[in-house]
Order: sequence, then structure tokens, then C-alpha cells
Amino acid sequence: MRFFFFGIVSLFVLLVSGCASKPDMTPKVDSANSSDTESFSERALKEKISDSLAIRPSWTYYQYALQAMDNQEWLLARHYLDESLRQLVSERFDSTYKNVSAAEDSAYRAKMPLRIVRALDEVYPNVAELGENAENFVRNEVSIEGVDALDESEADSAALLVIESFLDTLDVSQFTLPVRFNERVLQEIYYMTNSARAFMSGSLNRKTAYDSLIYAQLDAAKMPRDLIYLALVESGFKLKAYSRAKASGMWQFIPETGKRYGLEVDYWVDMRRNPELATMAALKYLNRLHDEFGDWLLAMAAYNCGEGRVRRLLREMQEDSTRDTSVAVTYWDLELPKETMRYVPRILAAMVIGHYPEQYEMTVEQTYRPDFDTVTVFDSFPLEEVAKLLKVTEDTLRSLNMELVKWCTPPNKESYLLRLPVGTRTAFVDGYDKMEKNSFSSWHHHKVRKGENLGVIARQYGIKVSELQQANDMKSSRIRAGQTLLIPIKVTPKPKSSKGKKPHKVRTYIVQSGDDVASVARKFGISQDSVRAWNSLDVAAIVKTGDTLVVSKPEPKPQVESDRPQKDRPKISKGAKYAVREGDTFADIAKSYGVPVVMLMQANQGFSRRLTVGDSLVIPEYVKKKAEKKPAKSESKPAAKKTSNEKVSVYVVQQGDNLSSISRKFGTSVAKIQELNSMGKSTSLSVGQKLKVASAPEAEYKVHTVKKGEGLWDIARQYNVTIEDIVKWNDLNDTKIKMGEKLKIKK
Repeated sequence: MRFFFFGIVSLFVLLVSGCASKPDMTPKVDSANSSDTESFSERALKEKISDSLAIRPSWTYYQYALQAMDNQEWLLARHYLDESLRQLVSERFDSTYKNVSAAEDSAYRAKMPLRIVRALDEVYPNVAELGENAENFVRNEVSIEGVDALDESEADSAALLVIESFLDTLDVSQFTLPVRFNERVLQEIYYMTNSARAFMSGSLNRKTAYDSLIYAQLDAAKMPRDLIYLALVESGFKLKAYSRAKASGMWQFIPETGKRYGLEVDYWVDMRRNPELATMAALKYLNRLHDEFGDWLLAMAAYNCGEGRVRRLLREMQEDSTRDTSVAVTYWDLELPKETMRYVPRILAAMVIGHYPEQYEMTVEQTYRPDFDTVTVFDSFPLEEVAKLLKVTEDTLRSLNMELVKWCTPPNKESYLLRLPVGTRTAFVDGYDKMEKNSFSSWHHHKVRKGENLGVIARQYGIKVSELQQANDMKSSRIRAGQTLLIPIKVTPKPKSSKGKKPHKVRTYIVQSGDDVASVARKFGISQDSVRAWNSLDVAAIVKTGDTLVVSKPEPKPQVESDRPQKDRPKISKGAKYAVREGDTFADIAKSYGVPVVMLMQANQGFSRRLTVGDSLVIPEYVKKKAEKKPAKSESKPAAKKTSNEKVSVYVVQQGDNLSSISRKFGTSVAKIQELNSMGKSTSLSVGQKLKVASAPEAEYKVHTVKKGEGLWDIARQYNVTIEDIVKWNDLNDTKIKMGEKLKIKK
């Protein structure tokens, strides 16, 4: 209904403006800089108007919409175009725009509806392709009621008196942010408990899921706990929220600032949506701003409008000769942009309401983040494949991995920490080798030319139309000139070796002036990681003019003949090499030689490579642990001697302890504890009981504390050991571990 209303208003404005003049619907841009391949948004963004008109909210939101269109964020663009039109209707020609003449104002009002309608003509066909996902986007991703919502409704004196009467009873020392109950804060309390009541109530409920995460980081950094309300105002604790142009995530970072604080943003991932990493980045940024300005309110203002503006305004006020220099300049003294003038009071208002929701008749219900397991993957997987393997929905995986932008785990990274529904890690590990991986070695950006279609483009790059659509998450085959498509470049299959055939020649390239690793990789259609691996270059290495680089994968030399039948594998000793043959998988090879598939993959970088015919694999040594033979009843087991480097200490049994947990804590075994305390085979303990415990030599082991979602799979790879080793070193009965548990890892 809201969009229908704006459509009627738009038609009305068009009719009114049409009586006055008939302007050209196409934005006027410099034809010298225009081309047939430019999109509407690219041409429109070049359009310039006078500075006196550019400050109008209708123009600001129109610019936001064009930027969203340029990023192909169609629903976000529609939101901003609707807002631009709403602002245009409400704008009046008065003293607010004193530098604008009546004629200039009239021309602006005549052209703006046409600009908006022209933009909507571009947006709506793309919105239609999203189908039912459109409403989910508006509900989950566009923060319409956050800092974008600056309604002009104000409380009257009676309403303010009611709010002030309650605030007068409060001790401000309970708040960790410096608060002043002036009219600006009172107005925001009124706004957030009336016009934005639904947003505030929903945000407080969502906040409870992130309290422990954010408070823990605030406490560790020794920062005010009430800074949590900055995230509430920014996003309402919606991880995929968008507000101003290109800002995203719980803490609403723009891409440039996010990257500066370690939040990667590219075609595949947007780490601004990762709550742990984004919180860490936001607190680093706020801490740095506080270090500069020495005041949390100024730091929050700079977070909103930029430190440069705050820095300049402070300098101007400090240099003002008419000002009393003995009084420090505060946030309340600055004339900031309209949004920032309301931004800081709104955070303070949210803080008050958050401390006393019952006073404003808001019921806060506890919500929780879903539990999850984690697994580090080194291949790129379609989420659809993972969902099928684990028998869960794709949406379940997306909700756990909010930072994933596209349909798969990132193919441009060496590794990615994938979150899985709790309890599904074992199924993932068991099915890892059987899952279909993305067989693409690199990616290319193609700008659509006039007259091109998906079939033409797919043939040009030797891929299927369906692969092109999947790579760009397209629901239809509709494209337009100027649009940028991501082209997956397939791995070229290695030709089968034949007897007497000349060995494969390695291709090389001599670095030219202006080249770098990225440009060389693009030139030969390979990945940057491949260039570095084949030339032993680290990430920071710089290539120089005249350097010779290997730009094709060296062909491995098989060490065993590979023309035997598939099941007739050669008998080789453990630790020797096996040459991969047609149809081989890690699972099949591991089964043939009686080793765990995970151990075989770890020994051969199996998580970061795909098997090809001729690859040489090391078959690791593996001895299955045999059950210990129990001594006969008549036999007496000799007492174990304490080795010289064992340390015996006394441990007082705590609530919830058992012999197994105590043995892991001290790096010993249950049998040793029983022996030292003359317990025989008894395992019963009582709280407060004192036990002698011989701990393992400290120099031999390091201790790993299990993090949330971690499994033995992740820990084993982190320390380059096997799962079997960890089980043996810690005397584990099974592979189940808990968060906070301490595990011994042999050095």
C-alpha cells in the first residue's frame, strides 16, 4: 500500500509539473563521457545540480538510490526512491532554502519526479525477478526505522513534562555514557516510544541475543557498556541491515571504513555482517575516536558523520576569539548535520529506555543465537550441496553464515570458517570428499555490451548459461547493457599421459613494467594464489620488471604406473607414495590402505587441492589402537613408578567433577589417579575430597582451550596433528568435546 500511495503522489506531481513545462526525462550528462555501455545509474550519477539544491533531502535520497542501483541492490534502491519522493512532496519553498530562487525551485520540482520515475522504470523489472524474496529483504535488510527515519513529529510541553518527571528521579551515575537530560534527549525518548515504538521494542528483544557477545568485548576493552545502544540505533541488531548508502551490518560500517578495521568486503563475503568481527572492529574504531577527542559523545558523533567534520568544527570553535576559552567545547556546542544532531541524543534516549523498558510499557523477551559447530573448509562448496548433505535447508546455513553474499563459500580464499547446525559436523566430515566442489580456477568481470545476451557471453567464455546464471545468482536470463557479470573460468582438464609423449612444458612469463601478481594472473586466466604457489612468493612479495614467472601448473611425475584396474591398487609400504589414477577419490584410497580419510587428506593438503591423475600421495603410517588385555584375577598388577619429571599435586574435587575430567585437566590418566589414591577400580568421588594427581611434564605439551563451535577436526588441523593423537594424549573415550574444555597438544 505504501508503494501504491507514492505512485499516486508521483502521478499527481507529474500532472502538476507537466502544466508548467516539459523537461527531458533523461538526465543531462556530458556526452563526451557517455557511452552505449553505461547504465542508467552511471549516467545519472554524473548529473550535477547547484550546491544550494543538493542539500535537499529529496536529492540526497535520490543519490543513495542511484548508488544502490549501481551495486544492483534493487530493493534498497526502491526504498530510497520512495523516500526521495516522500521528501520531495513535503519540501516547501521557504527560508530553509534561502539561496534558491523561485525559478530554480520550480525547475527542480518539475524535473525531480521525472528523474524518480525514470529510475523506478529501471528498478521495478529487477525487483519483480526477486519474487517472494522482496518482502523478506524489506523486513530483514533495510533499516527503514533506524537513523534514516528522522520524522519531524515533536512532543508538546505536556508530553515532555511527563518524560522529565520520571528522569528527575534517576541517578545518572548508573549510566556509563555521560548523559544530559535536555530537550533534545527528551524529544528522542518521545520519538522512540511513540513513532518508532515497534522498532525500539523489536530492537530490545533482538539485543538480548547479542548482550553476552558485546558486553564481553566492551568489558575486555574497558569501554562503557552503554555503547551497545549505538548498535541499536544503527541497525536494531539486524545483521544484514542497510541504512545510508553502502553501510551494512550491526554496526553499519561503510566498505572503506570496514576494510580499514579488518572487515573484508568483496563479491563473495561481507564481513560487516559477522557479529563477532564487526563488534571487534566497531570498538576499535570508537576507541580510536575517543583517544582523539577525549569524549564519548564526540566519538559517537564522529562515528556518524566522520572524524574530519568533527575535528574541523572543534578547531573553528576553539579558534573563535569571542568564546570563553576556559570552558571546554562539548558535543552539545557543535552545529552538526541534521542526522548527527539527532543521532547522539537518540543513542542516549535508547540507553534510558533500555535500562527502564517497563516504565515505557515495553516487554523485553530473551532471544538466543542458534548454537553451531564450525569447520574450516579449503574448497569452495555450493551451499545447496552442503544443505543436501546435512539434510537442512539452505536458509539455515545462510542464517548461520550471514557474511556469505553469494551461493557458495568463497572460492578466492585459502580457507573459510563455515558454521554448521550443531551436531552436524560429523556428517559433514564423513561426506566431505563426496561433495561436489566448484571447479573454477579464476573469475573475470564482464561488462555487458549492447546487443549481447547470456548465450553469446557464455559461448565467449566456454561455459554453460546455467553456470553463468548461478555465478550471478540470476533468476532469469534478462540482462542490460552496462551491467557487470561475474564469469567463472573453468579449470582446464589435464590431458591423459601416454607412453612416449613429450613431457608437458611449463609456461613462463617475463614481468613487464607496471605488472603485478594480480595483472599477470588476469592475463593468463589463473588465480593469484596459483601464481604465488608456483613461484614460491609470499603474500607480501612484489614482482619486478624482468622477473620470470611460471604461469602454468608444473606437471607432476607419477612414481607408480597407473594403468591397473581401479580396485587393483599396488601394495606399498606405509609412508611411501601412491600415484593417483582416473576415478580415484581420497575416500577410496584411504579405504584401500586402511587409514582414516581425514589423516590421508591432512598428509597431502587434501583440503586445499583437488585430485588429478598423476598426483603423488603419501600414505601415512597408521596403527589401529588395540584393546588392552585385562590381567587375570590371580595376577597382581605391578605398581607404576612415578617418572622423575612428573609433578604430584593435591586437587580438591569440585561440583560436577569426575575422574575423566580431572585426568584431562592435569594431563594424566584415570588409572594413574586411581593408583596414587589407592582407589582400586572405584570411580566414585565426593565434593571436597582431596586427590593426589601426577601431572604430565609441562614442557612436553601445550594446552588448547576449546572455543565455541570447535571440534577435534578444527583443532587437529590448527596444530598439524591427527584426531587420533588428541584422543590418545587426553585419554578421551570418544570425540565429543565441550566449549571451555582444556586439551593437551604434544609439542
